[in-house]
Parts: sequence; structure tokens; C-alpha cells
Amino acid sequence: MRIYHLALAPEWEAARAAGEPYRRSTLGVSLEEEGFVHCSFPEQVAATAERFYAGRDDVVVLVLDPERLTSPLVVEAPAGAGPGAEEFPHVYGPLDLAAVLDVVPAPLGPAGVPSVPSLG
Repeated sequence: MRIYHLALAPEWEAARAAGEPYRRSTLGVSLEEEGFVHCSFPEQVAATAERFYAGRDDVVVLVLDPERLTSPLVVEAPAGAGPGAEEFPHVYGPLDLAAVLDVVPAPLGPAGVPSVPSLG
């Protein structure tokens, strides 16, 4: 199983260059502010890119191996979502660099949404 995190390339590169775990939760929000890192299952990545990253031309998809995470992974619905809401993987701590198996560019497509490659 793999999970995915949408990141801004400069933020990812800064963490990688420093050799430090990645600490961004989502666009404009740190791990410390949110309490966890937002992730997605393969079938959720494109919709997340469309909803939150439209207009961004600096998006990459971090491909994560949950087995390599040292922080807890919890699959849960977003806070305040009602019964039966879609669940997402959340990492309750930083993303270890060793857990990132690949970094896939998501260039801006013609509709103004990052183009997420087929994942799975």
C-alpha cells in the first residue's frame, strides 16, 4: 500500500536539502498548526489537487511507504464530517525522508489544475 501527499516543490526541496523530516500539513499550513499531515489514497489525489491546489504550478506528489513512517498513520474522516464521510490517511507527525519513495511532478494542466499522474 502507498499513500500520497501533495506538496509544494520548494517546501519539499528545502526539507530534503536540510536532511530534515517534512513538516507541512497542507497548502499554507504547518504540521504544528494542523496536528497532522494530510495525505490521500490513490483515488483521492486528483480531487484533492483540484480542490486545494488549482492554479499552482509548483506541485509535486510525494509517494509514501507507510511502513517507513515513524509517526502514527490514522485513517479517518475530516473533523466535523458527518457519518459515512470519506476517510483519508493522516500522519500524526513529520514525514520521514526515508518514507518518501518517489517525488512525481504534477504540472499545471490546461484547466488550471495540477495534472496528477496515474497512481496506484
